Amino acid sequence: MLEVGDPVQLPATVISPLAENLEYGMSLFKRFQRAGYPVFMPKTQYRMHPESLDKDPTRIPCSIRKVSCTIQIRSFPSQEFYNDALGDGSDVKKQTKRAWQRYRCFGPFCFFDMQDGKESQPAGSGSWINVDEVEFVLLVYQKLVAKYPELKSSDKLAIISPCRHQVKLFLRRFQEMFGIESEKVVDINTVDGFQGWEKDVAILSCVRASKDKGIGFVSDFRRMNVGITRARSSVLVVGSASTLRKDQHWSNLVESAEKSNGFFQSLIPNNGLLFCVNEAGMLDTNLHRSWHVTKPYAKFLGDDFLEKMAVEEKVVFEEAMEEDETHHGDVTNVDPGLADENYYRDGDMDMGIDDD
Repeated sequence: MLEVGDPVQLPATVISPLAENLEYGMSLFKRFQRAGYPVFMPKTQYRMHPESLDKDPTRIPCSIRKVSCTIQIRSFPSQEFYNDALGDGSDVKKQTKRAWQRYRCFGPFCFFDMQDGKESQPAGSGSWINVDEVEFVLLVYQKLVAKYPELKSSDKLAIISPCRHQVKLFLRRFQEMFGIESEKVVDINTVDGFQGWEKDVAILSCVRASKDKGIGFVSDFRRMNVGITRARSSVLVVGSASTLRKDQHWSNLVESAEKSNGFFQSLIPNNGLLFCVNEAGMLDTNLHRSWHVTKPYAKFLGDDFLEKMAVEEKVVFEEAMEEDETHHGDVTNVDPGLADENYYRDGDMDMGIDDD
């Protein structure tokens, strides 16, 4: 008998606490694994955008890091959930390169810190919503499809969330904002309902945002793994960094985004120049550029800001390398690591669960 599965993605949904305590939620694959049967893991993935030039972008000079050294989609889940064992197919990078990636805020991997976002719980519901995240995500969608009309398709772009009521709010607001049925131009679903699917772009709304409370079932690392691995070319995570940091896996993801120039939080404009606040609270023009995601969100996504977030052309990158070699030695022989992306199995599609 041959069993195929992924124990670090979502198992079957079990509603009964008694059944859960009796481990009815454990798959047959996991039972065989725990019993000591040999497990063989395919280590080449063919879906997601490749890894960055260096596994530790902070080791690359700043003038290069701000140009193109970003952690890509496959890198983080490989390190966090698969013992950094995943590699990439030979043509994955070519297949997943897209025009919108010229803007740092459109991938391949970004985290938008919604510092102003607030969670709430509809009356009589065990689920959660975050209106600010919904409004911001819809504006991101609007900007993406305006610049790249090919993304205006449910086959290309997905909006996903761990919370059912957040998904319902997305569906309602989408109808109100665009006046069309969402399923024609975007795929909106829960993380559980999206397991086994993939799109060019996936926008993940994490919802939970509270100084005092935890993050509930959003802390399930298997749900997190599914949520951040649905995209082929760009995954855009929207959430409260301070809230998500309460969980170690999410804290690691936020830290990865910070190190890789994909974390958007602090913007201090001054005479048209952009500065970043360092850990000591001092202005630092050498750190990677960050941006403050605050109201009005439309201003953050304005054309002037987008142009400032555009990745420089290759010739600029090469010039920066030549300039930095004078001070840092040869930086052309950087180990690219294993590669870019992962292959994940099809999963259950169950939306009938309540959120914590």
